[in-house]
Amino acid sequence: MDSNVRLHGQLEKWPTKTEMARLMETAGFSVYVGRYSIRLQDCEHFAFQEYGGDLGHPRFDADASTVEKMLKDAGRVSAALTAADMRHRFELYNDNDELVGYIHHRWPQEQTDDDT
Repeated sequence: MDSNVRLHGQLEKWPTKTEMARLMETAGFSVYVGRYSIRLQDCEHFAFQEYGGDLGHPRFDADASTVEKMLKDAGRVSAALTAADMRHRFELYNDNDELVGYIHHRWPQEQTDDDT
């Protein structure tokens, strides 16, 4: 079993917090909306953090105990973003900082920009 698999991701253009929460609910997620975050309650750990106010662009905060679980959770989120035609990418890394998964919509893996 993997000890931890984390996600680094980018979204080309972030919707408002309300729009993102609605999008995730429409995709079938159980959503908790906090003051500065949206948490997907039916994923092991997947949230959109620093959402709102003058905090800058939101960011993904996601990890799981296994590659399989992270691929499943990230795949579901990616499918929801893809259905809304939102350009995004997710890179999954293990504890050894090895890339163990790549999920995207219209964002080839050759892209080397820093994660946001």
